Amino acid sequence: MQQDGFETTHVSRRDDARAQLEALDAFRSRLPKELACPWWNASVMGGLLALLTFAMSLDPPFIFLLEGLCVALMGIFYALARRQMGYFVNGYRRGRTRKIAIGMILGVYAMMALSGAGARVLHLAWLPWIATLGSFAIGYGVALLWRRAWQAGMTARL
Repeated sequence: MQQDGFETTHVSRRDDARAQLEALDAFRSRLPKELACPWWNASVMGGLLALLTFAMSLDPPFIFLLEGLCVALMGIFYALARRQMGYFVNGYRRGRTRKIAIGMILGVYAMMALSGAGARVLHLAWLPWIATLGSFAIGYGVALLWRRAWQAGMTARL
C-alpha cells in the first residue's frame, strides 16, 4: 500500500507498481525546478541586509525610520514570495541551512557594528559604506548558498 499524499492507493499488479515508480521518478526530476526561487530573491535579501547595516550609521531617529522601512519591505517581500511561489521558507530549518543562516546573521551583525562604530566612534565616513557593501555581499551570497542547500535537502529526502 502506498500513500500518495491525498489518499491511499492499492498496488495490485506489477504494471501498477512500475507506473507508480515512474511517476515518482518524474516527480523527483521535476522537484528542483519547482523549488527554484526567482533570480531576484538573492538581490532583495542582500539589499535589505545592506539597508539595515547602513541604518546603523545614521542618527537615532533615522535609524528607527530606516529599520521600520526594512521591516515593512520584508513583509512585502514575504507576501510577494507567497503569492508567486505559494510558499516562503525561513532560514532556521534543521540541518545545513540553519548553520548557513546563523553564519549570515553573525556576519551581518559584525557589519552593522562596523557601520555604527565607523560613523560614531571612528568618525570615518567611508566605513559605513564599506560595511553596507559587505552586508549586501553576505546577504546575496548566503541567499544563493542557502537556496542550494535547501534544494539539496528537500530532494535528498525523496
